[in-house]
Amino acid sequence: MFILGGTASNGIDIHIARSLGADLGKVETTKFPDGEIKVRVPEINDNRIAIVQSTYYPQEKNLFELLLAAYALKEKNAQVTAVIPYLAYARQNRSFYPGEATSVNLVLDMLRCAGVSSLVTVNPHRSGPLMYFGGKIGITNAEITLAGWVKEHLSSPLVLAPDKGSLDMAKGASSVMKCDYTYIEKHRDTYGTVSIEKAHGGDFRGKDVVIFDDIISTGSTIEQATRYAYSEGAATVSAAGIHLVMAGGAVEKLKNAGVQRIFGTNTIPCEKAEIVDVSEDIAESIRKLSREIGS
Repeated sequence: MFILGGTASNGIDIHIARSLGADLGKVETTKFPDGEIKVRVPEINDNRIAIVQSTYYPQEKNLFELLLAAYALKEKNAQVTAVIPYLAYARQNRSFYPGEATSVNLVLDMLRCAGVSSLVTVNPHRSGPLMYFGGKIGITNAEITLAGWVKEHLSSPLVLAPDKGSLDMAKGASSVMKCDYTYIEKHRDTYGTVSIEKAHGGDFRGKDVVIFDDIISTGSTIEQATRYAYSEGAATVSAAGIHLVMAGGAVEKLKNAGVQRIFGTNTIPCEKAEIVDVSEDIAESIRKLSREIGS
């Protein structure tokens, strides 16, 4: 297999190539005077190619670069795997209100149309909707690696899920960290305002609380959970997220709420967090997927 790194691979392509013992190349991108992207892939003497491209901000640019690179390889009859550490638009996995487009389905359709036959991604917001893709899928669950990293930095941890949706992740993290876990029950009023009602289980007093979530975007959920943890007697509060989107001043919001440390992975660049590399986890997913498709 040949590893082809896009401009938004964040160095993960290099680590994957080393781990797999594969050759590595780079997608070349330029722009036309009107701003349109032009993509060129190198000559590759391998029919099995994995394009590594995360789709963090600017999402449209990074996604379209991936699509163009895949399409160029499709025209060469290559077998293309898209390795997308952070898959943009995956949170819109259904129509929450009438008339809304299900964006993840469109993204998956575009990938298939561009010639992608298999997909590897890290902790999608929901894994079920990815079945719409139709091809082979490898899902990397990076919370174990992240939890192992966090464990080395906290002396008396308590894992906190900010809602029921993150409960499975909190359970997995707590098993690695050898500590208790709990979750918060939230209430949303008719105006959409979210408030915390209570936590289920767990003694916060004197604990180094670490809030685990798959995506930290604006930080509003983590902010509320942090203030609640301190009100229950937490000694310190940290935040851990697989994908650190950190939009709209999220880092400052968390710091102002009392979050002392932010932990994350390198699926998205984030200079203001402590980052663990999940390239080996992704490489293992590629190995497993390759075995499944008989490569």
